[in-house]
Amino acid sequence: MDHKARLKKLLEGNWRVASVNGTNPPAPWDPETMLAGQEPFAAVLGCSDSRVPPEQLFDQGPGKIFVVRVAGNIAGKSEIGSLEYAVSHLHVPLLMVLGHDDCGAVKAAMQSEATGAAGDLIEHVRLAVAHVLVKEGAFHHILDEAIRDNVLTTLRDLEVRSDLIRGAVEKGDLALVGAMFSFDSGLISVLEVRSRGGLASL
Repeated sequence: MDHKARLKKLLEGNWRVASVNGTNPPAPWDPETMLAGQEPFAAVLGCSDSRVPPEQLFDQGPGKIFVVRVAGNIAGKSEIGSLEYAVSHLHVPLLMVLGHDDCGAVKAAMQSEATGAAGDLIEHVRLAVAHVLVKEGAFHHILDEAIRDNVLTTLRDLEVRSDLIRGAVEKGDLALVGAMFSFDSGLISVLEVRSRGGLASL
């Protein structure tokens, strides 16, 4: 199964959930299967927002996707390290950065100052969307654009800051996908795919 088929599998699972036909979990809990190890078919870097659990959004049970979550779906050192493990040891061929509507981390980057570790995280997001913040217009339009740009910046950060991830993309072993979840529709839309064949906007 190539990365296109895996992406289709994720999006079909999301469609089932949005259509109220989801089957998660797909089978009763099986400890023997879990102890045998994991072979996820994709990895997802998502936001910590409690409304967007990737396993449920994609209608996948335990062991199917490798999930890393952090407020603002940023690519910090710990997040990159976790995803490098998924790529190098679990050999996932698809890595998705998943953002969502009404992201609190992006709102904070636009509206307020934060201190401590939270301040470092918000500053990371603020730098990613700085060119959007100077635009004029309705707040919700600017917020939507900033959220999308934050996803795409994280996608680029994964390639720029990780030799391992960039190398896997260049060899054709990995595709990077930027995507957005909509609270209104319950659907996930693909913003960008980065693979050996080049960049595709969908």
